[in-house]
Amino acid sequence: MDFYSYTNKGGHEPNCDYQQVIEHDDQVLMVVCDGLNGLPSGDEAAKIIGDIAMTALIEGETPSDACVTANKKFREMQFDNVNLRRAGATICVVRIAKGMCSWANVGDSHIYHFSDGVLAHHSYDDTFAYQMFVRGECDYEAIREIENRTGMNVCIGQKDVIEPHVEEFSMQDEDGILVCSDGFWENVYETEMAIDLIKSFNAKDWARKMLLRAIQRGQFKGDNLTLITYKKMAG
Repeated sequence: MDFYSYTNKGGHEPNCDYQQVIEHDDQVLMVVCDGLNGLPSGDEAAKIIGDIAMTALIEGETPSDACVTANKKFREMQFDNVNLRRAGATICVVRIAKGMCSWANVGDSHIYHFSDGVLAHHSYDDTFAYQMFVRGECDYEAIREIENRTGMNVCIGQKDVIEPHVEEFSMQDEDGILVCSDGFWENVYETEMAIDLIKSFNAKDWARKMLLRAIQRGQFKGDNLTLITYKKMAG
């Protein structure tokens, strides 16, 4: 199975992004979390939440249930650890198995599915900027240009009850899945992501092409940037 992952602190320390991708029982399981910057223990929160979600996936939970489990267990930990009480993180959870992809997310880290050279599915974004897109006030790529885009209305660890956004679909050969933090997608447009996938031999090649764009624009001066790529190979 063809996948690749990358994370970099960029211009912000510590790196509050966390990513994990594994192959397990003929499945590819992915988790990306982005800890809340400016709040205590953002990096620690992202890792704790991501590890809980991955364990839940391995144990057979759906991506949506894995998000709920991560929130429930992290909220319980907040009662005993004062350093985590204001902490939280976005989350993206993906399972690819038997030609199907299912995902769930909370927050403003993104998941994309590209097929036949176009963006076929994208995750819901829990920000006021995304609501402007939903209302038809801007197109999807313009979300990153909106002032005060980063104001999220929900993430893991901030509410007792969450409702993850879910998606499920079948995949074709040469389809691509991209999971990434906002430090990455704010610097690479979806049209460019699709173009780079078409030009790429594998998941690593695709990631490197997109990272070159992100690094040239951000110059490692912005937020942490993290991605996981997957390409469904023929056969």
